[in-house]
Amino acid sequence: MMRGDTITIAHVAKTAGVSVSTVSRILNNKPDVSASTRDRVLGIIQELGYRPHVQAQSLASGRSRTIALSFPARDAGFTQLELDFFVGAAQAAAERNYFFNLMTNSMTYDDLLNMYRDAYADGIILMRICIQDWRVEMLRDYGYPFVMIGRCADNTGLSYIDLDFEMAAIMAYKHLVELGHREIGFLTRPPAEREQGLGPAIRSLEGFRKALEMYDLKSTYREVNHTVQDMYEATLGLLDAEPQLTAIVTVHGPTSSGIVRALHHLGRNVPNDFSVVPIATNKIAQLITPAMTAISFPTAEMGYEAARMLIDMVQHDMGEPEQILLKPQLILRESTASRK
Repeated sequence: MMRGDTITIAHVAKTAGVSVSTVSRILNNKPDVSASTRDRVLGIIQELGYRPHVQAQSLASGRSRTIALSFPARDAGFTQLELDFFVGAAQAAAERNYFFNLMTNSMTYDDLLNMYRDAYADGIILMRICIQDWRVEMLRDYGYPFVMIGRCADNTGLSYIDLDFEMAAIMAYKHLVELGHREIGFLTRPPAEREQGLGPAIRSLEGFRKALEMYDLKSTYREVNHTVQDMYEATLGLLDAEPQLTAIVTVHGPTSSGIVRALHHLGRNVPNDFSVVPIATNKIAQLITPAMTAISFPTAEMGYEAARMLIDMVQHDMGEPEQILLKPQLILRESTASRK
């Protein structure tokens, strides 16, 4: 039999046939639960020996007034892309008089659990979400407040904000096909991210495959690391193998300057005889020369909304989940032109 300290709020909810939020409202003495349901759930809590942690019961009051964002730092550190997420989340927290902590270490199961039990934060924003993510399953089981920037395969009852990466890839291909391009390369995330099941890596590849089917195109792609040098070398390798290419789509917005550099080395001009479309923020797309036609990726706004959603969740004792899937936008600039 499970010990009382290993039984989670999800076990109680499943046994009682109610939602986790209903159990949470009963534990926090909220009035909007019927007497019969309250009595039944309390009886099951006693029967199972469930012992809620004192800190967890106090979460609904927002006592610590702190939220955290978890983004395990890669060896290369952060790009402007990630920094925009952090700044947006910090701004939303400050506007609501909450403290904001950025957590860059790789967290273990106990690290994540103790963050709540020790009242380190009232809730957490998770980034780098995998299709199957142990962090999400753990926090869902315990009924702790959290929001994802990204999404899993099963998002039932979860709150998230994410970009529609499948549609972003399809939109980039649609734009280039309408300009007359038929030989289009794709530079996507590194194989380690696909093998890990990272959401953007999986969904971008799926969008690429759907675009090929929609427009009857040849599959030409490379999985590339995130640096400018890697993008430069991948572009040279791609064009060495497929010299007929006239355009490239990439998910690597911040380092797409490596593509332009490689094309210049090969004597190809952007956009006169070669077009490039990255998935990138407006800030990044405008800084590259030439300014990039891009699939807009509003990172600061996403960070802001994630923090706003989390604080609302903490203040209103979980409440109904919010799920925001952002539609991509094509912003025309100077890196695409009609196929000559």
